[in-house]
Amino acid sequence: MEEKQFELHRIGYHFIHYCGVDIDRPRGTGDYLFLYLKSNVTIFTAEGEIQTGEPSFILYEKGFSQRYYDYQGPFINDWMHFDRQDAAEFFQKLDIPVNRLMIIQNSNDISSMMQDLRIEFKQQGKYHKEILDSKIKVMFYKFSDIYHEEIKFSDKLNRYRRDFNEVRNRIYNFTPDNMISGVNEIAASLNLSTSYFQHIYKQLFGVSVMNDIIKSRIEYACYLLSSNSDSISEIAFRCGYENKEHFTRQFKDITGYTPRQYREKR
Repeated sequence: MEEKQFELHRIGYHFIHYCGVDIDRPRGTGDYLFLYLKSNVTIFTAEGEIQTGEPSFILYEKGFSQRYYDYQGPFINDWMHFDRQDAAEFFQKLDIPVNRLMIIQNSNDISSMMQDLRIEFKQQGKYHKEILDSKIKVMFYKFSDIYHEEIKFSDKLNRYRRDFNEVRNRIYNFTPDNMISGVNEIAASLNLSTSYFQHIYKQLFGVSVMNDIIKSRIEYACYLLSSNSDSISEIAFRCGYENKEHFTRQFKDITGYTPRQYREKR
């Protein structure tokens, strides 16, 4: 059975209405509309009239009335008109609500994907339609993951999510020139106490920040052991360890090998 494909009709990225906006489509647009509302707006949904707070999303199904307005401006949004034969089943499978407002704090990835789709929409090529279909599917998979991850947490925790994701990305982009000296440094950069920072980190990611710091250093050590012939003591130092024995112990705890055994088995 051939898999259904997304058809992208129109798309806009960071579209600015400087004088505000007044959209009133009682019968919708004949296709699906995915909106990322980057400004406050009054919008009518399946739950009634809502004054949004940014960042907000709504997925309008085909034929549903589309009504939203902001008379002051500027109003900014990303938007995508599309269709797919089994769209209702697809969104039901991903458990993405339709015609209802969704609040997502960690929205950067979705907006970046919309920007990428906007660029691809103007391209050509033998597999252009397949590329668009794949990118749209990936975006909605990602959206579903983020949405359902965030609704598990309180609004207070979700407000920290963007900053903490950036911290975690920094931790896992470990290099000797980008070395985090300790938890105190990270907490101070976010104007949080060390204990509160550690609590929020564990709540969001399910692991301690020290666990991630150690794991990122060992991952970098694995790369060094596999790519050059530097001494184990030198590699330990480059990964932030002053004590070779401490490095060896943590390396074996995570990989199951001593650094020397790991190098010999590559």
